[in-house]
Amino acid sequence: MTAVALDRGDLARWFASAAVALAVHAGLATALMISRTPVEGDDGTAVVMVELAPIDSNAAAPSQDDIAPGPLQQEAAPTVEAQPEKPPEKTDDKVEPPPPAPEPEVVLPQETPKPEVKPQEAPMPAAPLTTAPPRPRPSAAQVATWHRTILLQLERHKGYPAAARERHETGVARLAFSIDRSGRVVTSRIVQSSGSSALDQETLATVRRAQPFPNPPLDMPGETFDFTVPIRFNIK
Repeated sequence: MTAVALDRGDLARWFASAAVALAVHAGLATALMISRTPVEGDDGTAVVMVELAPIDSNAAAPSQDDIAPGPLQQEAAPTVEAQPEKPPEKTDDKVEPPPPAPEPEVVLPQETPKPEVKPQEAPMPAAPLTTAPPRPRPSAAQVATWHRTILLQLERHKGYPAAARERHETGVARLAFSIDRSGRVVTSRIVQSSGSSALDQETLATVRRAQPFPNPPLDMPGETFDFTVPIRFNIK
């Protein structure tokens, strides 16, 4: 069988119910003893009269708590209250400080070898642009000689118109003309008239007959060359 443990509240209710039950029984016993009177029976014997107290219908039925404790309840072990834990006793043992931690070993990072950088070859310098050296200019003597040959060539090819000679027409016509590097006449014109139309026409015809003229000096710059020369007409 299993013992049933009752808490303090159940025990208090049980004791109260038991006390009420005992008081009721004691009252009934007292009333019975007081009300007992001898009654004569038919046979002449005394009759005991018992008056019972009226039962209150409103009285509560006995609860489970009013029942007298049985053997299981009497044998129920009392509950043991938990004892508070005692604080640990202080000891006078000295706590030694922990030994110093060993110094950590310092590990230097290993240097990674740097890749060998090959020197880049310098690009070859671009060849400088070759420009033709400036052509030296001809000397003044060469230019003067070239001009003189042109005048002599004009003089050799100059004519005298017969009509102008008969009229004794004389004069100086100023001729402007241009030649190229091969000595050919490019343009020609009279910039100052001689006073005679026949002599002016002869002047233009003379320059056309005298071409080609001597080539300019090799070092002479330009493609065309301009001249203005006087053409004289005199009767000897």
